[in-house]
Amino acid sequence: MIILMRFKIYDSKFRNKTKNKDGFSLIELLVVISIIAVLTAVLMINFVGARERSRDSQKIQDLNNLKNALRMYYNDNQAYPSPGATNCPDCLNGAINSTYLVGVSGIGYSYSSGSDGNSFVVRSTLESGAGDEDTNSQIKCNLTPTPGVYAVCAN
Repeated sequence: MIILMRFKIYDSKFRNKTKNKDGFSLIELLVVISIIAVLTAVLMINFVGARERSRDSQKIQDLNNLKNALRMYYNDNQAYPSPGATNCPDCLNGAINSTYLVGVSGIGYSYSSGSDGNSFVVRSTLESGAGDEDTNSQIKCNLTPTPGVYAVCAN
């Protein structure tokens, strides 16, 4: 009989202690929510930068493809397409679009060729820049370096 009484007393004390711990306190919930909010804010900033770098990488790839298409055009015609006195964003469409490269327009580039038809420069502005790669590309083309501009040329 004494054993049963002790068990009941212990059991009732145990239930009272666990009854108060059914959920989280308000402070615990606020701390967790604030940690999640800070992590989300940091990750969103990184994702936005990743999108810009991705678009820049695609633009650089498109410019290199355009450079290769212009070289193939030169091999067939012994001169690069001539835009005349002004830079033309769409002057290449008729010259290389059907045979050498599909979808030249929309890159957002500036094309100019030399007066003799033996050289060209294609420039495009990048959103976030490509580090030293954009500056080095302009130096390779004998241009004055401008931050955030990528260039390909006939060199």
